[in-house]
Amino acid sequence: MKQFLLLLFLTLSAAYIFILSNSFGSVPPLGSLFDPSEGVYALARNAHHTGDDRIVLGGQTDSVTVVRDHRGVPHIFSENTFDAITALGYVVAQDRLFQLDFIPRVAAGRLSEILGSSMVETDRFLRETGMEWGAQKNYERIKEEKGIELDVVQAYVRGINAYISSMKKKELPLEFRLLNYEPEYYTELHVIRILQYMTFDLTYRTSDPVYAELNEKLGSESFKELYPVFADLFIPIIPEKGGLLPPQEKRPVYTSTEHSLAENTKGILRGLHEQHASLRGTLYEGYIEGKGSNNWAVGPPRSQNGSVVLAGDMHLSLWLPSIWYEAHISTPELNTYGVTIPGAPLPVEAFNNTLGWAFTNSGTDQIDYVALTLDETGNKYLYEGVYRELEVVSDTIKVKGADPVIENRYFSRWGPTIKDEKGAVSIQWVAHGTSRTLRAQWEMNHAKTMHEFQQALTYWDTPMQNIIYGDIEGNIAIRSTGVLPVRQDGFGVGVLNGSSAAAKWVDRVSFDEVPYSFNPPQGFLTSTNQQPADSTYLHYQGYDWGPGYRSLRIDALLRGKEKHTVEDIKRYQSDVYVVQRDLFVPLLEELEALSDKAEELRTILTNWEGISDVDRVEPLLFDHFLDNLNALTWDEAVFNEHRRPKEDRLYALLTGNVSPVWLDMQDTDAVDEAEDVLKRALEETVIQITDTYGWDKSNWLWGKHHKVVFKHYTRSEALRALWKGPFAFPGFTATLSPASNRETTHSASWRVVVDFSTSPPVGYGVYPGGQSGNPFSTNYDAHIQTYLDFDYFELLNPTSLDDLPEQEKSSSVVFAGNG
Repeated sequence: MKQFLLLLFLTLSAAYIFILSNSFGSVPPLGSLFDPSEGVYALARNAHHTGDDRIVLGGQTDSVTVVRDHRGVPHIFSENTFDAITALGYVVAQDRLFQLDFIPRVAAGRLSEILGSSMVETDRFLRETGMEWGAQKNYERIKEEKGIELDVVQAYVRGINAYISSMKKKELPLEFRLLNYEPEYYTELHVIRILQYMTFDLTYRTSDPVYAELNEKLGSESFKELYPVFADLFIPIIPEKGGLLPPQEKRPVYTSTEHSLAENTKGILRGLHEQHASLRGTLYEGYIEGKGSNNWAVGPPRSQNGSVVLAGDMHLSLWLPSIWYEAHISTPELNTYGVTIPGAPLPVEAFNNTLGWAFTNSGTDQIDYVALTLDETGNKYLYEGVYRELEVVSDTIKVKGADPVIENRYFSRWGPTIKDEKGAVSIQWVAHGTSRTLRAQWEMNHAKTMHEFQQALTYWDTPMQNIIYGDIEGNIAIRSTGVLPVRQDGFGVGVLNGSSAAAKWVDRVSFDEVPYSFNPPQGFLTSTNQQPADSTYLHYQGYDWGPGYRSLRIDALLRGKEKHTVEDIKRYQSDVYVVQRDLFVPLLEELEALSDKAEELRTILTNWEGISDVDRVEPLLFDHFLDNLNALTWDEAVFNEHRRPKEDRLYALLTGNVSPVWLDMQDTDAVDEAEDVLKRALEETVIQITDTYGWDKSNWLWGKHHKVVFKHYTRSEALRALWKGPFAFPGFTATLSPASNRETTHSASWRVVVDFSTSPPVGYGVYPGGQSGNPFSTNYDAHIQTYLDFDYFELLNPTSLDDLPEQEKSSSVVFAGNG
């Protein structure tokens, strides 16, 4: 018996050791996680930067001192800007190494290498966009030019790789351990991929084929009525008076063209759109409605302190760790504080000693789909009467735990090309061309005057942004900046004909021709992703502009008060007034012959002042009512298959400004009018509320059903333990503090307000999450409650180390120079 027990013990021990020492599929060796000296316990012990260190890095000229404040924000002091950038690369790698590794994998379509065969389709989709192709072309340009862009990326990469080389096994971030792989050394191309990813996130869309099918099924006149190029309800970015648009006769104007959807490409285009749609809610979703931003600036005449106050809040995915990383760099050339993307070597949105800037995304059309006519072999495409060879490139998708997938990629003169047995479609996209945005960021951070800053913007290519500006001299300005293609055949609906040169992009709108305003008489400027200019500026035609509600609200707030304080500007960023209430609720006031419960809902909504706080019931009722109103109005089959018209069209229809044919509900025999649809929507809302929540108002509180959740940026359910939330969250679709859907995953990813009444200016900011990517660190989620409270941290930007308050010097490191 003793021998049996001994044998059993030895067998179990061997099995235990085998399990701890070996990986099984995607599961890492458990022993590496439980190892007390180098496993997860060690990662928890080393979650915080403490004490003083001295590190020697190769390639530096002078020493650099980095001091982290109590939130973990690095304050980098150096006599040499490139040395400071090297130090930034090092500290970002310390805090966000997995993020540095993961995002370039998205841009290159290399997720299967670490996540396995489930990501092959996603990798294929990402590669077919041409992101990696464009990144490599841009990198070759940068290497050939040997200019400031190459110097910057080389300095940054040097810092990242120095950390990777010196990193102890116990410091390997948790995600690498769980996915059982190690980071690769950084190259300059990794940095270019980061910038490509942001262009993808803000400009890649597959809506052109959808609009083409709608145009085909509805007919041209109905399509134009329901999907107009110019919205009814918005205030343009450029004020009517005081804006610096070119004179009317010099504005670029060209024709609008309808492009048919070739039958042999419908399968490809539908598949592409469906694949894109299936990625919504992931890091690979590209542009979706809800990504945008707000920015505004008040000049001295409208500011209580007589100086410029600048504000920005970028509406992106709410990741953990955050997409943003705060940093302060001080050298003799610059003193700049802002947020950067891990992998981008300079602050992206920032302010320095004299000026600052903030972004909103532009809804301009920066991508086209081009249908090819193939010959009988399928290897040549027709262009201007001649069949030309498709370029064929063999491509290998490496797959963790499986054989690699080897397949061909195709390229035409238009760009990356997707083929099936029936046809082929090429993608023509700004991400495939030259982008000098890195050069622009260098110049923007160094700028000291309005003129220098505007010169810096001439290098900004992708993604196109509305960039607002303010400075200590009292100037405010805004410019729609970046590559806006000029199409030979004009803007059009649908897919272009690749057999003709008419599909070419013949130029970009020149810097002097993009909408721009400087110190307008109204004393303020704003942008909220609306159309930049009025209908005379035809270069801005497109269909994917954000709703105009935020433009109406911020304009009302800024016009509603003669002078604004810094606290006012902060408060506007937390504003959750529902402008849609002002449109649709008055339509309910005269309704009669309702059921008792519908009448009760009507009374509640008509008495509502429009605030969507968590302790209010009206937002929930209004949300259901709008959903029902849209569903009942746009109940034709074509709208079930494709996207519905936007809400401004619904309002126009209900108020008699669109053909009434669309009011007729499909499940009734009568000819319906606006009153019938409104009453039916209220009655349907009664049924939904009763069935879902019961007729108990305490169950209708918005905060019980409207939440924000901060997910790990892989969106992996396996990493759910690293998510935070859900938390009750105020707001509504298109409020200034945006909060679409019952579970909000896209909102203000960085709120900042800069007061230029002092020298240097004072900034206040917050993003959800924290500086560290280590979930065992208090700086992983340290900002979340402050963010939820709509509060701010003061952004410390002293010009010298001596000026940084002692209580903020949490830890420091000196990078010794070689000079």
